[in-house]
Amino acid sequence: MLQLFIDKGNTALKWQLVEKTSLVGEGVVSNERLLEDEWNTLATQRLSGIYVSSVGSDNFCRDLTVWAKKYSQPLPVFIESTREVCGVVNAYKEPERLGVDRWLAMIAAHNKYPGMLCVVDSGTALTMDFLLGNGEHLGGFIVPGAALMTKSLLDNTQKIQLDDTAKQGQLGKNTNEAVSFGIEQMLQAFVRGKVVEIESKYQQKVTVVLTGGHANDLLDGLVVSVELEGDLVLQGLKLIVKQSQ
Repeated sequence: MLQLFIDKGNTALKWQLVEKTSLVGEGVVSNERLLEDEWNTLATQRLSGIYVSSVGSDNFCRDLTVWAKKYSQPLPVFIESTREVCGVVNAYKEPERLGVDRWLAMIAAHNKYPGMLCVVDSGTALTMDFLLGNGEHLGGFIVPGAALMTKSLLDNTQKIQLDDTAKQGQLGKNTNEAVSFGIEQMLQAFVRGKVVEIESKYQQKVTVVLTGGHANDLLDGLVVSVELEGDLVLQGLKLIVKQSQ
């Protein structure tokens, strides 16, 4: 039973090929176009199911469905957020409006770590969601990620030019470092401050479960209990599929 799991974000796509419980293949696509070599190889596999978390464009969903039909594969199942599943209860009044990537990340985190959690996904946007130990979702935050903040600054200034050479530090000694360090530390302070605030309110220790393409940029400066997960959305996707079978 060979299953294909897909996590389609705003700027990247991750996929995993799983046989029973064993990972037999995985990859990352960093743009909207499906990589012909990878996907043509997948087309030769006899898949029993294709399961998708997508916050990307409708074009991707359409193209994936066309691909599946072309190669006589099962039609993709596009997962949506619900009221309750796998022990997690959605805080949204309209649960389907919660981003499915946030939903799946919370499901994976709750089923892997005990106690109160703060699930942080650092990508194009930075999202934070708080969960009680019983799986109750308290709500969360969405703020621009580092790349969006940087783009906004560059789009509205004329003399600032950046490269990618700045490393983590305390005080910038040039404009490149000043912008990079400043944005990095803003995001770290935001996460750290909200965790301290929730810990004080609920009188419970909060474990931060950190994922996303820019997770490592946040890691060192958080100074709170952190668990780093590279594929939290895919983990949650697999949990939902397993429960439904």
